[in-house]
Amino acid sequence: MKNFIKIFPHILIWAIVLIVPTYFMSREGVFDSKPFYNYVIRIGIFAILFYLNYFYLIEKFLFNRKIILYIAINIGLIAVLVALHTVISDMIMPFLPPDIHKRPPGPRMEGPRGPFFMRFILDYMSIVFVIGLSVAIKTTIRWYRDSLNFEQQKSVQLEADLRNLRSQLNPHFLFNTLNNIYSLIAIDQERAQEAVHRLSNLLRFVMYDNDEKFVPIDKELEFTHNYIDLMKLRLSPGVRLNVTIENPGTQDMIASLMFITLIENAFKHGINSGEDSFIDISILVESGKGVICTVENSYFKKAKNIESPGSGIGLANLSKRLELLYPNKHEFIIERRTNSFFALLRIDLTKQL
Repeated sequence: MKNFIKIFPHILIWAIVLIVPTYFMSREGVFDSKPFYNYVIRIGIFAILFYLNYFYLIEKFLFNRKIILYIAINIGLIAVLVALHTVISDMIMPFLPPDIHKRPPGPRMEGPRGPFFMRFILDYMSIVFVIGLSVAIKTTIRWYRDSLNFEQQKSVQLEADLRNLRSQLNPHFLFNTLNNIYSLIAIDQERAQEAVHRLSNLLRFVMYDNDEKFVPIDKELEFTHNYIDLMKLRLSPGVRLNVTIENPGTQDMIASLMFITLIENAFKHGINSGEDSFIDISILVESGKGVICTVENSYFKKAKNIESPGSGIGLANLSKRLELLYPNKHEFIIERRTNSFFALLRIDLTKQL
């Protein structure tokens, strides 16, 4: 059935090419057999040229950039087939039956025939058109097939890249969180126990609840809020922390763990135990539009305040994930200001992959 579907359009097109001229030849009750059989021979030549190019010559020579050889072979084919057309016509014309219907008495009106040179040019233009048509169809089919293959390969590569990034992200996140809890044990064991409980909830989300590429944004924000609460346990009184997380109840989906890297950098690089420090975190969701996250933290000249976008697992992974998941659908800015570092992440959630 599949092969029939492929063959049927060819049968239909060639049938139309043969039937329509036949109808016009006989619509006045007059059918000239010689012009008709001459036309059939011509169509046969066209078909031979078309399918030789379509199934062999284009793939073998043209697509392999052997253009001169391809043109030479077609010129030779045209010369042979045109000569064959003449030979066949001369052989069969004497044996054709007379016209099926005689024209009614009266003068036979015939339009003026053009000079031989013009008819010669028109014949060869028709042949070149047939060859060009086969090239156009074959090229279009190949382009469509290559496009599908490219999209499939791109999708497979995307999934592989995302799996690789997540395999790096989860241990990185766990490593840094355990370091924070370890430092808290020496200060307050009760708060450390609370931190372990919070960490178990966070790990449940990281390991089980975000297996899909995208998660509901309310769950992502809940996870982010719990992470910030966990980080707050180790802050000294000299650190000012402002957190604003607003979601009007949207059901949009977002890639998991999108904000943690920026927040983690703020807690890691924006705090100095000997000086007043601050961290401002804002995540605002606009229903049906997107989300904007801004993080600003203190800047201390003697400290290495933030990873550059091209270094380290954190921001390098975030930048890569944004390019893979939200191409041309995001804005990611990191800049050092006079006394602070500022990061902005805006994601358009109107379309997902």
